[in-house]
Amino acid sequence: MKEQLEQRLIELRKEYEAGQKIMEDIELKIVELENRQNSLSETLLRISGAINLLEEVLEKSEGVHEQLIKAVLTSEGAIEVPNVVRQSLEKAKKSLKEAGLATGEVVEQKGILPIGVMAGEIIRQEPKQGTKLPAGSAVNLVVAAKGKYLPTIDKKSVCNSYSGCNCEQNRK
Repeated sequence: MKEQLEQRLIELRKEYEAGQKIMEDIELKIVELENRQNSLSETLLRISGAINLLEEVLEKSEGVHEQLIKAVLTSEGAIEVPNVVRQSLEKAKKSLKEAGLATGEVVEQKGILPIGVMAGEIIRQEPKQGTKLPAGSAVNLVVAAKGKYLPTIDKKSVCNSYSGCNCEQNRK
């Protein structure tokens, strides 16, 4: 009987040692899996951040996207001011926005308009076209406005002979 108990003790110790080795292997695998899980979590977090960034970029309007491209392509982020003279105010604002610039102060100028300029069009811009500005800088505009007064034309006026009508009657 003593031999059987000693034999059983030897078997149990071998089983215990084998179990200990299996437990160590499992613990090593668990540590390895935890490391892989942490690494994968970090990778997924970076991918998630990249997805969010790309979604934000894609959601922005094309004008903003074009502004970023122009800012990157121009030297030191400077943007060349486009010529908006003789454009309508709305078109000028759009041109400035597409170039990556802002519309600054808009002032109306009444009176005699330069030849070829219609009311509502840009007469002057400051700074002038070709000037390089940082992205988002403002460009001030002067818009032609209709005047309130008609020129005085008397019977001796050169304009009266070309008008073909009596202006005094038309003004009444």
